[in-house]
Amino acid sequence: MTQVIQVSKHWDVMNKLEDSFNNVTTISFMLEELTEAMNNNRMDAAHDICHALNAFLPVYTDNWDRNFKQAWDQVVRENK
Repeated sequence: MTQVIQVSKHWDVMNKLEDSFNNVTTISFMLEELTEAMNNNRMDAAHDICHALNAFLPVYTDNWDRNFKQAWDQVVRENK
């Protein structure tokens, strides 16, 4: 039974890590929008998107770092 609980904990923590990584699609979308804005000389939109990317990236990396550390601690360190 303990092994089932451990597998479930590992599944949960790895799922959170995957969810964190999948947020990169937001960055991809914003970069596509930035490219479109630049190609069409919409400088106000490009400026706004750059600010949004600069605001979002630290939030994304902090979330990824927290979930990576939790996954590392629960999956790798527990199995040593």
